[in-house]
Amino acid sequence: MKETDKSNSIRRTLQAVLDELGHTSDLSSRECRIGAEQIPVLVLWIDGMINNQALNENVITPLITGYQTLPVSEREFVSIPFLCRSILTATEVTVIDNLDQAVQLLVCGSAIVVVEGCPEMIAANTQGYEIRSIEEPASSTVIRGPRDGFVESLGVNISLIRRRVRSKWVRVEILTVGNISQTKVAMIFMHDRAAPQIVNEVRRRLQSIDIDAVLESEYIEEIIKDHPGSFFPTVYSTERPDDIAGVILEGRVALIVDGTPFALVLPCTLFHLLKTTEDLYLAYPIATFIRWIRFLGFWFTLLLPSVYVGVLTFHPEMIPPQLLSSILSARDGVPFPVLMEALLMELTFEGLREASIRMPRSIGSAISIVGALVIGESAVKAGLISSPAVIVVAGTAIASFTIPSISLSGTIRILRFGMLIFASVLGLYGIIIALFMLGIHLTSMKSVGMPYMAPFAPYRKQEGLKAMLRMPWWILSHRRRR
Repeated sequence: MKETDKSNSIRRTLQAVLDELGHTSDLSSRECRIGAEQIPVLVLWIDGMINNQALNENVITPLITGYQTLPVSEREFVSIPFLCRSILTATEVTVIDNLDQAVQLLVCGSAIVVVEGCPEMIAANTQGYEIRSIEEPASSTVIRGPRDGFVESLGVNISLIRRRVRSKWVRVEILTVGNISQTKVAMIFMHDRAAPQIVNEVRRRLQSIDIDAVLESEYIEEIIKDHPGSFFPTVYSTERPDDIAGVILEGRVALIVDGTPFALVLPCTLFHLLKTTEDLYLAYPIATFIRWIRFLGFWFTLLLPSVYVGVLTFHPEMIPPQLLSSILSARDGVPFPVLMEALLMELTFEGLREASIRMPRSIGSAISIVGALVIGESAVKAGLISSPAVIVVAGTAIASFTIPSISLSGTIRILRFGMLIFASVLGLYGIIIALFMLGIHLTSMKSVGMPYMAPFAPYRKQEGLKAMLRMPWWILSHRRRR
């Protein structure tokens, strides 16, 4: 687009902006005259993207009355520098000299001031739109701890972190991602604790993103993650500001995406996905016990159905005779083999889980109760499913709920079906082979240069103890600066 003419006309500029925006209905304008010469001035903004009070108090009112309130000695000929310096009271004003930049700032929430006869224009920051109130995040509730969570406003989310880490070493870098959406992404880290190579690598990956729009942080997560073909998440996501404050104190890098309450953290390890911020708010013996429960839940979710199928199909001699007799009597009359029975129950449970999430909250719990009680009991009475299979699937479901990370929980649920196939073919030997393959895959993964299985592969004794135990604060040493 051509730059504005030296004899800039507010009518011509208004028409050019309308043409660029397709004569959109939410473009508003206000014309006024300022100075002793009564020079025409046009103010443009988009409804819903600006704060009306800020527009009136910092732009329109100063333009109309500001010149008369100045002492006669300070009155100058109306010009762009004079307006920026002495009239407009907005916190941020930018002088622009082309229409492309003006339109871009306009759709981002700025008010554009056009002065008759001046080649430049002024963009005043009046951004402001309705945002959701700060409340406890639904995806990660805690018994003890802060109750506030991220919202969809980038500025509010950054302030929630700043309130917790009041340090001069906190760095916030804002980048723009998305050729069309022009989404702002804030990269937050502690300058004295984050490794420079990690910060530079994260910055490089963000700058190399070439995509039309970023509507949620998952867009960025999939693009910048290591090993995109792996099921395991190498980027940690959370809705909790206290969680982000904790990870940047550990030397990690956080990414806050405008328009979503989910923040991203790099680097990410498997054991980080099994911890929660609530571990830090509980007494260390209780927190350690709960952490071990999560580790057990992780393995039960992955292995319980496959061990049931493998042992019952290939190694029934491993089961105590009385227990084996009970299982076989319960399976008497069931028309499906053990593998088909387990797969049907697992798929049914996954369907019920998805239905309970998608249905309205008022009936979502009812669907879960109906699915768990009515359908399961009816299937057992009809002889289609054995009661031991229902117990195994129910135990696996309970174990899966102990995994705090939604992404990791989804990964383990998918791998559970693969473990079932291996167990149905080779029994326990198939499970061991699958675990070896899984271990090789996990130890070969990295997240922004950090081994995914750290601190156990490679093994670091002190960090390994901190991963398995919630160490009491009175024996923890202060983190050294790099």
